[in-house]
Amino acid sequence: MPRVAPIVRSTRYEHAINTLVAKRSEISGLIRFKGANLAHQLEHIDAVLLILGYKGDPSQIVPLRRQPSRFRKGELYRLILKCEAEGSKANKETAQRIVALKGWEPSLVERIRQCVNTAKVRRRRKTKLAALAASGCEDRG
Repeated sequence: MPRVAPIVRSTRYEHAINTLVAKRSEISGLIRFKGANLAHQLEHIDAVLLILGYKGDPSQIVPLRRQPSRFRKGELYRLILKCEAEGSKANKETAQRIVALKGWEPSLVERIRQCVNTAKVRRRRKTKLAALAASGCEDRG
């Protein structure tokens, strides 16, 4: 039985290409930085990229290097509250105390200070939004 309407296929595969590029970056990062044995996966991804019309050399895609999380969920803010309860006022002092508590090397103080600052800003925003939502709910009732 003949088809009523012809099948229309897109010749543009941007979504698939972007997803494959991201996956290739992730896999090549695992190979380069973690020593994973996934080279055969890269061959297949490269082949599909070329089939879909990727312009460029797939081997030039930069490997992705993921930074491991230093803290569990909620741990950083609990440490911040603990350090501030002990008398820490500045973010740098809080970061120094956290680094000492965790037993990390002192060179991490600046990175942890940035994390402390970000955590405090996020908590402030979250508290402010919660207060606005609560006041909005009270006015309606």
